[in-house]
Amino acid sequence: MQQDTYWVNAYSLFLINNLKNEQFFFMKSYLILLLLFTSCHTMLAQALQRKGSIGVKFYQNIPDTLAKQLEYTTGAIIEMPVPDATAYNIGVLKNDIIIKVNQTYITNGDALVAVAKTLRANDPIKITVLRKGKEVTLSGVVVARPKETSPTADIVYGEFAYKNGLVRTILKSPKNTKPIGTIYFLQGLPCYSMDNLQPFDKTKEAIDAMVDRGFAVYRMEKGDMGDNQGFGPCSTMGYTEELEMYTAGYKNLLKLSSVDIEKIFLFGHSMGGTTAPVLAAQFQPRGVAVYGTGFKPWAEYLCDAYIIQSVLYGEDEGECRATLEKLKPYFYDYMYNNKPLEAIIQTPNGLLAMQTLLSYNPVTKQGASGRSMSTFKELNKINAAKGFSQYQHHVLAMYGECDVAANNANDNIAMIEHVNKQHPGKGTFWLVPKTSHMFEKVGTMQEYITMSNNPAAYQQYAATRFNAEVFDYTYNWMKALLQKPLAKK
Repeated sequence: MQQDTYWVNAYSLFLINNLKNEQFFFMKSYLILLLLFTSCHTMLAQALQRKGSIGVKFYQNIPDTLAKQLEYTTGAIIEMPVPDATAYNIGVLKNDIIIKVNQTYITNGDALVAVAKTLRANDPIKITVLRKGKEVTLSGVVVARPKETSPTADIVYGEFAYKNGLVRTILKSPKNTKPIGTIYFLQGLPCYSMDNLQPFDKTKEAIDAMVDRGFAVYRMEKGDMGDNQGFGPCSTMGYTEELEMYTAGYKNLLKLSSVDIEKIFLFGHSMGGTTAPVLAAQFQPRGVAVYGTGFKPWAEYLCDAYIIQSVLYGEDEGECRATLEKLKPYFYDYMYNNKPLEAIIQTPNGLLAMQTLLSYNPVTKQGASGRSMSTFKELNKINAAKGFSQYQHHVLAMYGECDVAANNANDNIAMIEHVNKQHPGKGTFWLVPKTSHMFEKVGTMQEYITMSNNPAAYQQYAATRFNAEVFDYTYNWMKALLQKPLAKK
């Protein structure tokens, strides 16, 4: 197919370059159209290839006895190959030490994870392992990552071309039923794939809750996450670029034949609530719901978070405020005055400011949630109030009673007061009882703080505490809006 296309294009260009006589004008125009059609057809034919996976569980903390037994010095020790995945199929065994994948040497588990992200389904693969002290090279093909399935929902994997790459989209709808509307789900700050999320993952449970209540939910991958192709690492991507991807995602959503464009809602979780007003102002969806987000500029939010969260975890407020005043000049130099990060961290207080307020890691050069430091500076330029002023329809802000990440309810209340001042009666606030940032119903703020001091125990406790009431409320709010006539701007 590609070779045929090459010859068609080459021959067309040859003729076009040699058609100089007016009598060939029509033929020349036809060939130009043919060339354009062929090029477009070739682009459309380049379907997004499914990511592959190695499919192993490796030791993150290697037991001393095992390391001694295997004479371990480098590589990733395999605890278990996943049945029917790539490594299993080509013969990788328990306690093999993977030291090389194709041409890449593997020094530890993180290196194995990094190379796994580059694999595509059906590509040839060679894995070299140390087995009983001897090198063994195993060959085969990469097995595709499993796609999401559901007995109660229809799941359509789509894609759209964006810049020099392809972006994966997933539309999940009630099975064999026309959805009552479509929700564009906007994820939070961390870089993680939205594809085939694991059971008890709270993002998955949130999406499924909305589908179970009759809505279709549309989501897309950002950066190099999931199947996305042609983009740099999400961890190095700033917020401006991320917002552009989400904007392109909305434009793609509007083109889907199964979507009623007058019944589109935005649901912004955490940082997705910062993205929501920007998209809302541009596209004017039927409604916007946000959960666990903020309203102030990010620099102000981060300063508040330092004080509020430190005090909740037992620090002295007076000491915290004194520290903040010492760090603010360096922090503001970065967030507002465009002083280079490299210059700021040359001084002890500058480095401390970046570490304290932006979780800067000098080794990885990344900030909170493993994101590029530029992400936070660019987030700080977003004017949520302006976005909601320009948005003409209804807004729901929800804050969980024990949501430490979003500080407290005040910012969400201020958001809705602003909406109602600009557009009377169109803002709604709900304080969600006993609920965390990740939709877990676990108790009051103080109970949450006490439990979260033991992360492993809390994770086990919260795994089955998903609060579906959040989505009962959201469903009722959205359904009520759909019963009202749509106000035209």
